[in-house]
Amino acid sequence: MKVTYRLLDHKVSLEASEIERLYDDSWVYIVNAQYTDDGIFLRGIPVVSGNCAYAGASDGIYDKFDTDEYGKHTELYLFKPELFAILEKMREAHV
Repeated sequence: MKVTYRLLDHKVSLEASEIERLYDDSWVYIVNAQYTDDGIFLRGIPVVSGNCAYAGASDGIYDKFDTDEYGKHTELYLFKPELFAILEKMREAHV
C-alpha cells in the first residue's frame, strides 16, 4: 500500500461528527483540539488526512504545527473495520 496524504485547508474548528463525516476511511491530524472535562474530543481544525498515521512525516509537514498557535493536537482513525484487519496483517508481517 502506497502511503498518501493531503494537506487540508480548513480555517475554522469543526465538530467531531463533521470531521468523521468528511474524512470517513482516513486518518486525520487535528490542531486546536478541544475536549470535554472528561477528555472526550469535541472539535478542532483538521489539517492533514492520510491513509495511515502520520503520512507525510518524512516530508516534514507536521513541523509547522508544533507551535503554541496550533494548541493541542489529536488524531482520529476513521478507517472501516476491514481496513484495520488489513493494516494489522501488514504490521504483523513486518514485525
